[in-house]
Amino acid sequence: MGGMNLWQPAASAVHHEISAVLWDRMVFNGAMRILIKAGILLAFLLGGRQGLAQHYLEGRGADTKYRYFDWNYTFTNSAIVDVFYVGVPGSNEFNLGSGYGFKPKPSLMIAPMAYAVIGKEAGQRGVKIALLVMFEKNGWKVNSFFGHFIRIAGDVGRYQVLDTFDASRVVHGPFEVGISSGFFHADGKWNPQIGPLLKLNDRFGSWYVSYRFGPENELRFARTFVIK
Repeated sequence: MGGMNLWQPAASAVHHEISAVLWDRMVFNGAMRILIKAGILLAFLLGGRQGLAQHYLEGRGADTKYRYFDWNYTFTNSAIVDVFYVGVPGSNEFNLGSGYGFKPKPSLMIAPMAYAVIGKEAGQRGVKIALLVMFEKNGWKVNSFFGHFIRIAGDVGRYQVLDTFDASRVVHGPFEVGISSGFFHADGKWNPQIGPLLKLNDRFGSWYVSYRFGPENELRFARTFVIK
């Protein structure tokens, strides 16, 4: 009987840890299923009868080992399904989400988005609430993506990210110049960046390069494709 009493605290701790892990997985899987079902339902109900408006693909890379790959559907009535990967040293994050683009003016699109987030490191699981804004008028263009991550499981805490905020102006033919900026905020610490942007448009999409100054300077290259 004495031996059984010695093992009881350890067994209880193990049981508690297993229960916590199972609970985290159940909560995250439930949240992810809701987001996936909502995205599929939104796509079929709002866009299925009218057909696909366009695919959008984007790849980014930088000398800081930042990398980003995005693919989304935008339906003719502005329903959106989006999947993207973003990575930096020590973090690899996959985002699956959906949303809807509102157009208060022909030149302005505002899209609230929601994502299920899975990270490769630290057991990261969570939800990201985001806002995508696009503006284009008289040669001026603005693109912005702001996200707020809410932890459900794992060791990655809440954070806010602006990646990216780009404002540019068509200067000659396919060329645009402007600024590229963004920030990452977590645990009370900020990592803002801002710098010049040069863009070259073609019939497939665009190439662009920026050099952003901040706590860590960054030379960034990107390529986009728009398929209608």
